Amino acid sequence: MLSEALAQQIANEITDVIGFNVLITDAAGTVVGSGDERRIGQFHEASIEVIRARRMIAHSAADVRDLVGSLPGVTIPLVIDGDVVGTIGLSGSPEQVEQFGLVVKRQTEILMQEASRIGTRLTYERAAEELLRDICDWHRSTFTEAQIVRRATGLGYDLRLPRVMLLISYDSHSDDVAVQGQPVSHKVLRAVQDAFDSATDLVAPLARQVVAVTTVVTARTPAADAALTDRCRKYVSLVRERGWDTRVGIGSIAHGVEQLNLSSQDAYDALRLGAVLDPRGQVYDIDRFRLHQAVSVIPAETRDRLSRAVLGALATDNDWPHLQETLIAWGECGFNSSRAAQRLHVHRNTLANRLDKIARLLGRPLDEPGLGMTLYLACVVAQRAG
Repeated sequence: MLSEALAQQIANEITDVIGFNVLITDAAGTVVGSGDERRIGQFHEASIEVIRARRMIAHSAADVRDLVGSLPGVTIPLVIDGDVVGTIGLSGSPEQVEQFGLVVKRQTEILMQEASRIGTRLTYERAAEELLRDICDWHRSTFTEAQIVRRATGLGYDLRLPRVMLLISYDSHSDDVAVQGQPVSHKVLRAVQDAFDSATDLVAPLARQVVAVTTVVTARTPAADAALTDRCRKYVSLVRERGWDTRVGIGSIAHGVEQLNLSSQDAYDALRLGAVLDPRGQVYDIDRFRLHQAVSVIPAETRDRLSRAVLGALATDNDWPHLQETLIAWGECGFNSSRAAQRLHVHRNTLANRLDKIARLLGRPLDEPGLGMTLYLACVVAQRAG
C-alpha cells in the first residue's frame, strides 16, 4: 500500500513546505520516507503506540528518552479503508508541530489513495513533471538547490551528472485532438520518451506543446554534440512522419540545478532564435546562436543606433539582401573569402565584386582594422530586427 518512492516523495515535499522534518513509517514502525534521509530504514518506536491506539500522540523530549529512533514531536496514524497502514511523524516541539498534524495526515492519505487508484507509474510521472518544471523555473522559485536535488534523488535521478536540457516544441495543426484514442500531446510525449529512453533521461511535459528533457552527456565535444544532434534529428524525422511539426532547442552543458536552469533558458533561446534565423531548421543548438542571444538583451534603441550608424547607405541599396547575406557569411567564415563563397554557393569573383560594392557604398576599405567585425555585428542586429 505504501511504496518507499511515494513515501519519500511525500516526506520531502511536506518537509519543504512546513519547515519541520517529516517521516513516514510502515505498519511495522520502520521509516520508509523522511526529509532527513539518514533516518530511512530505522525503527521508530513511537509509531508502535500510535498504531495500536489509532490516534495522534504527542511526545516531549522526556517521553522519547526511552523510545528507539524517536524525537520530540507528534506521530499520527495513516488510515486507508479502515486499516492503519503506517504513521507520519512531525519532528519538533509538540506545541509547534501539532497544528500541522491533521492537515498533513489528511493530505498524505489523499495522496496514498490517489496512488492506489491510478497506479504508482502515474504518480511517479507527475512527480517527475513537477521536478522538471521546478528546475526550469528555479530562477524565480523559493526552492533551494538542496531541496530540488533531494527530490530528484528520490525519483532516481542524479543531477550531479553532466546534463543538457532540451526543449521540444510541436504543432499538430490541431487543438490536441485525439489520435487513435489518445490526445496528440500524449502521443508526442511517448515519442520523446522513446527517443530519450535511457534510465538517466528525465522527460516530462513543460507547457502546452512543449516537452522538456534532461539527458546525460559525457562532454560537449564535436563527437558528443553530433551524437546528441543525431538523436534529436531521429526524433524529428519520426514525428514529422506522423504529421506533427516539431523543433528541438539544445541548451548548454550543466552540472547541478542552477546550471540546469540556465541550460533550460539557453534551450528556450535556441528555439526562439532558431525559428527566426533558420526557419527551415529543426534542431537548434544554442552554441550556434550565442552572438544573437547576447545581442537580444541589448536595448532595441541601442541596436537600431548601431545598425544605422554602421550600415548607412548599405541598408537602403536595392541589393541590400545579398549584401547582408554576404557580410554575414563572410564573418561566420572567419572573413575567409574562399570559404564564404563556398557557403554562399557563388563564384569567388562574385563574392569579391560584392565586397568591392560594400566598400564603395561605405567609402571605407574593408581591411580597416575592426571594420569587418563591426559590419558583421551590425548585420546580425539588422537580421534580428528583420
